Order: sequence, then C-alpha cells, then structure tokens
Amino acid sequence: MTEIRKMLPQMKITDRITWGVLCWIFFNLLWLRFLENYVPQWVGAAIATALVAAFIAFGPGPGAAGDEGDGDGAEETAHEEDREGE
Repeated sequence: MTEIRKMLPQMKITDRITWGVLCWIFFNLLWLRFLENYVPQWVGAAIATALVAAFIAFGPGPGAAGDEGDGDGAEETAHEEDREGE
C-alpha cells in the first residue's frame, strides 16, 4: 500500500473530490456501456460511490507521498530539537 501512495501525487481534499467526481462519472459510463444488460445501473452507482468515498477519505493527502511537503515537518523537527536543548 505504501508503494501505491508513493506513486500517487499529493492531493488536497478539493483535488480528491474533483477526481472522485470525474472517476464516478467515468465508472458509471463504463458500467452503462458494458454491464447494464447483466447488472442494474443502481449497483454500479453504489459501487462507484463507495469507491469514491474511500478515495476521498483515504486518498493521498498532503505529505502522504513521503515528501516534506511545504516544509512544515522540517520546522516542527527543528522546534523539537530546540526544546530538547533547553
């Protein structure tokens, strides 16, 4: 799982919502094209909604890729070291 998170770009919550909506639409269009004759559309919508909710909740957030991000982690480490020296 950590390998996948390292491959994905860092995303803010708004980015994950945008990509989630786009993926939801794409998933449902594929479902309509290939599976609707065998399984009803509401099943595809339910699956797509669950997948998008999981992506939004557990998707790659800022700093999830193992990077320092905007430097907040380095600043916190420096402050902790200063506190230890006192």
